[in-house]
Parts: sequence; structure tokens; C-alpha cells
Amino acid sequence: MNIFDNCIKRQEKIDSIVKTLGIKDIIDKNSLVKERVVNPSHYVVMLGETSSGKSALINSILEKKIMIESVRPTTGVVAEVVVSDEEDIWSKVGKDGSITELEKDEFDKLVVNPTSDIHRLRYKGRSKEDKFAGIRLFDTPGYGSLVDYHEDILKEFIPEGDFIVYVVSYRVGLNDDDYQFLKYVGEIISDKVEVILAINMCPKDITEDNKRITEIRKNINECIHRDVETFLIESSSEKNPDAQKLWNYIYERVNNPEKIEELGEALKNYQDYVLGECEIKVNSKIASIESAQNDLNERKKLTKEFFECKEEITAILERGFTKTKVKSVRLIDKAAATIKEDVRKYVEDETKWTKREETYSFMQHYYVPKLTTEETEHILSYIEDEIILLDKAMKEILNKTATVLEDKVKVNIPCYSEVMEGILKKHIGDAMKQAAGEMFRSFDSKKKGNKDSSRTNFKRLESTDTEYDINNNGLAKLIKAIRATSLKGITHYLSVFTDSIIYLYDTLTWQNKIQEISMEAIDNWAQDVEGAVRKYIDEFKETNRREIMSLFDELTQEFSEDETDDVIEDIDHETLIKLKREIDFILHKCLFASI
Repeated sequence: MNIFDNCIKRQEKIDSIVKTLGIKDIIDKNSLVKERVVNPSHYVVMLGETSSGKSALINSILEKKIMIESVRPTTGVVAEVVVSDEEDIWSKVGKDGSITELEKDEFDKLVVNPTSDIHRLRYKGRSKEDKFAGIRLFDTPGYGSLVDYHEDILKEFIPEGDFIVYVVSYRVGLNDDDYQFLKYVGEIISDKVEVILAINMCPKDITEDNKRITEIRKNINECIHRDVETFLIESSSEKNPDAQKLWNYIYERVNNPEKIEELGEALKNYQDYVLGECEIKVNSKIASIESAQNDLNERKKLTKEFFECKEEITAILERGFTKTKVKSVRLIDKAAATIKEDVRKYVEDETKWTKREETYSFMQHYYVPKLTTEETEHILSYIEDEIILLDKAMKEILNKTATVLEDKVKVNIPCYSEVMEGILKKHIGDAMKQAAGEMFRSFDSKKKGNKDSSRTNFKRLESTDTEYDINNNGLAKLIKAIRATSLKGITHYLSVFTDSIIYLYDTLTWQNKIQEISMEAIDNWAQDVEGAVRKYIDEFKETNRREIMSLFDELTQEFSEDETDDVIEDIDHETLIKLKREIDFILHKCLFASI
């Protein structure tokens, strides 16, 4: 029996427990987990300029022309291809999560001219080989000049990928947009995401030591700071490209024992989280039945303390993040002024006057980006230090508060000890549960009635590393996002140099023109970085706030005198004890043994 069969067997037991309890919130979470256990998927994100051949490569795994090729979308839309054992199904996924089936001609029209209500298009169908079932391919729009709409789409889908296939046309090679975008990708992806290079439209019988191939691969490696596996694909307008080696490689990587083990462990962790939720509810109900009447006053006192602790800690959180954000914005203003002064001095240095033809290139590709990168790192260093200090202070307060409250429960309401222990472990003591909990809360905050659970690569629980910490992980993402924004912004704004080259050769005005372009680029860069700092610090603060609110709200709910779970109220004491033993067995004893 393989790891997924074991997960499915385990899931059947969990389904039975969840059904017996009948608590809607747990039922919803379990449904998400069950979907991924029964249908584990692997996400492959296709990136590259329009007309690089992304759609043609996707068609090659299906061996039929499902995706329209060589089309430049006016706004851009992600098209998802789900390789399954079902017959052709075309649909659109709305921004509200609704899923509407389409006819093929409707699907094709929306690929070219998507409506504003579409989150993405989806095709589900068979591949030429059954072994590819379970792979989800995302055909992203050509990024062109990285307009904001495209950037938002790509920012959502790229980090979710298990694999990124970067498609480059051999005939076109890499252009400025490629370099800009590849550096951006290199900043936002995690180390666990594998990047694969597909050089499309290659001449027949070309080899990897070809000078152009070597140059493309070398430049991509430098942009994303990692070595990429490269595939050369001969293309023909008369048939789908032969990409069998590419798809076989992805299949082999997906089925690598290490990958399978990682996926199985992630799925088990999600199952454990659901079981933990069940365990807390069962223990809480048992404690409620067994507790004496005089325990009620103690529970009331504790719920009041929970509320006071929540208010105190969230206030500290708010002050800490506000301070960091305000100081960071001041540092950005100071950095922009410093960079402008350095640029002004360089351009006005008379020893550079005889080299005006080279100065604009030097400023665009080296000097100004170097200065903005250095200042960005100073700002990020400040943010990192402040958040680490805040995190340390928050942990000290939380741990101290938790210890005091836990001791009070043991002394005054001992029958609730297991309830307290389970909740604290879920929110403070167990890194895996914290990671899963944040994923569920993040999903719920985006969902708001959304029916499309597959928009998130749910299986990617990044806490498979035992040293995982929500704040460390979130801080790393925050740093990556701001750094990527800085890099993208300055590269984009300095591209004006290329359009202004004719003016730069004017002997009398070239210095003023360089200064004018540089100053405007620096102002725009500072504005972008400030926007990113405000946005991502606020998002990170919200993540922390959700965790704190969730902890104390759950404590308040389970210790409250009010019975909020109508279904579990009807379960007798004997059945609850039986459920408790069953949960304990699945969580701590059987693991992946035959159940």
C-alpha cells in the first residue's frame, strides 16, 4: 500500500469522526483536505513572453490543440489545464469563485478577450498518456512590460507552483522584458520551486553546446541565482512541438520518492490539523459535562482574562508594526535623497564629460540600480531587525500569558486541562499546526463564499521543515516581495534611457537629460517601494493579528458557558469518550500503519 492509499484510508476514519461531530467549520476544512488527499495535484506554471510557445507546449502534453496559440491577449488571463481521466470540460472561474461551464468556442473567445469578472479559465481533459493525470498546468499571459494587472496575476500564481517552466523562443532569445521579469521571479519564488528552461522553436539537430543556447541558459541562471534544467524543443507550425522529454522529466520529478514523501507528509499534517480541531471540541464537551457547577464562575473569570490579554497583545502588535512602517517610509525618503545626490555628483563630474556616449548605459544598467539596491537592503535590514525584536517580545508575552492561564486551569478547572493544552499546542507550541492554521485562516479570509478551493496549491505546507516559524516564514516573504518591487521598479523606470538615446548625444544637454531621467526614475522607485512597504507590512501585521485573535477567540469559545455547537450538544458522554480514543489512536499510534 503506497503513501497516498494510506492517506485515503486514514481520511475515511477522519470523515467518520467529522460527520459524527457535525461542526460546519470542521466539515469545511475536512472537505478541503479530503479533496487534496483523494486528488493530489502538482502545479506547473508556464512563464514567458507572448508568442514564445507556452500554449503550444501545453497542447503537446494533450496531443490536441486546446489552447489557442500565437495570440496576444489585450488584458491577459490565466488558463488552467487540469490533466485528468475525464472527457473535455471547459469552464471559467469567476473572481467570486463561481464556476461556469462553457462551450469550446466561448472558451476560445475568452482566451483572446477575457471579461473583467474572470479570475481564470479552466480546461479539464485527458492527456495522451494516463501517467500525466494529476498535473495542473497554468498558462500565464505574456508579461510584456509587466503592467499591473499581469503582475497581480503572476504574483498570485508563481509562488504556488511546484515547477516553473520558463519558455524562451530560440529565434527571439531574451529581451529586456525577460531580464526584468526573470530577476523579479528569482526574488519571489521559494527554494523548493524548481525552475525548468524550455527553449522553443529550435532548429533541427541543435545541441546544448550551441553558442546561443549556452548564452540563454547562462543569463537565466544569473537572473534567478540557480541552475536550470534545460530542454531544447524543435517546433513546427504544422504540428505540436515534440516536448516529450520535458513532460517525462516533470513526471519523473513529481514521482521522485523524496517528492512523494514530502507530499504525503504535508497531507498527513493537514489531516492532523483537522483531527486536532476535533480533539479540542470533544475534550471541551467532555469537560463541560464533567465540570461541577462551581466551575462556571472560574470559567467566567478566565474568559474575561482571555479578552483582556487579547486586547493588550493586539495593542502591542499595532504599535510595533506602525512604528516600523513609519520609520521605513522615512528611510525611503532619505534613501531617495541620498541616491539623487550621488547621481548628481557623478553626472556633473567633468572627468566624465568626454564619455557621454557610455554614461547613459552605465547609469541605466549599473550605477543607479546599484545605489537603489544598496539603499533597499539598508531599509530591509531595518525592517527585519524591528520585526524580529517585535516577534521576540510578542512570543515572550504570549508564552508567559499561556503559562499563567494554563496553571490556573490545572488548579481551578482540571477537567479543562486537555482543552487548554490542545488549544495552546495548536496556536503556540506546534509549528506544523501553526502553519496549517495560518493556511486555513488565509484561505478563509480570501474565500468569502468562494466555491473554488483549487485556486490555492493547498498541499504546499511549508512547515515540513521542523524549524518552521510563521513569523520567520512570513518575514522572508515580506523581504522578498519588497526587494522584488524595488528591482522591478527601478529597471522599468530606467528603461526610458533607451527611448531617449537620441537626446543623450546632444553635447550641450546630455548631462541635464541624464539627470532628468534618473531623478524621475528615483522618485517613481521610491513611491513604488513605499507602497510595497506599506502593503506588505500591513499584510504581515494582519497575519499576526489573525493568529492572536484566533487563539483567544477559541479559548473564549471553549471556556464559555454558552453551547455554540448545536450538533455536538446531542452527543452523549459515552460516544464522546469513544471519539476521543479514536482520535488519539489515529493521531498518535496508527500514523500510516494499516488502519
